[in-house]
Amino acid sequence: MGKRYKTVSEMIRQLSEDKEFGDKFDRQISGQTLSKTLFAMRCSMGITQSEIASKMNCTQSRISKLEKSGVDAIKVSDLIAYAQALGLNLSISFHKEMTSVESVRFHALQIKKHLDYLADLSHRDDDIFKGVKDFYSEYLVNILRLFKQSVEKLPKESVQKGPVFEVYAPTEISDDEALLLK
Repeated sequence: MGKRYKTVSEMIRQLSEDKEFGDKFDRQISGQTLSKTLFAMRCSMGITQSEIASKMNCTQSRISKLEKSGVDAIKVSDLIAYAQALGLNLSISFHKEMTSVESVRFHALQIKKHLDYLADLSHRDDDIFKGVKDFYSEYLVNILRLFKQSVEKLPKESVQKGPVFEVYAPTEISDDEALLLK
């Protein structure tokens, strides 16, 4: 059986003696990620190229070109117009290259920032407070579920016996159990 490669890029780099070819291939692939994302977003919303072109006041062929362009050919103004036509906001982030762990930490801090903002909003009135409180409960359950799903993906030999993380809901204690706790 032949050697297996994790990515096409890895295969090209190992089979080709031309390092520049591997670099050019990686740039080409990463340069098309944005246009493929635009295409995927539009399709997931069930919007045709003609419909988005109408919303952007341009031609369908312009949308086709945008969805096939490399990152060097896409202007920020095009991204803004495309996002608006889909009813979305555009966010651009500048940061150093991060490891997966650093990325999780970064996003955790961003989540905390938004949770703190919601907490500040909750001081305005009782309805907002109730909505934020309900959201916090829902979010906690969902984030724990997602965390559990990720933990379950760890290799079996790396997972310790017994639960890694347990959550207990408050329960009422009977009189007999209360005596045992004394």
